[in-house]
Amino acid sequence: MTSKKMAIMVIVMVMASLVEMSVTIDLCGMTQAELNECLPAVSKNNPTSPSQLCCGALKHADYTCLCGYKNSPWLGSFGVDPKLASGLPKECDLANAPTC
Repeated sequence: MTSKKMAIMVIVMVMASLVEMSVTIDLCGMTQAELNECLPAVSKNNPTSPSQLCCGALKHADYTCLCGYKNSPWLGSFGVDPKLASGLPKECDLANAPTC
């Protein structure tokens, strides 16, 4: 599991939680809606394949920023499966995504 992939998943979870709290933010080049799009793909319960919108958002995400969240304790508390989170770039066929 690469650090970059883990960072992406952490960000997705943090953003999803903020969305549920009705807080509108942009994080690491991804809007609240884009982060929310990725949440079902990294959910511990009944994960789905990432949507085209999720994968599209990851293409323009600020990976340096996302990597800053890779060790966040929030990941599990938001229901994100770390293995699914770390695999999201591969699931989206983002072969050139940098690693943390």
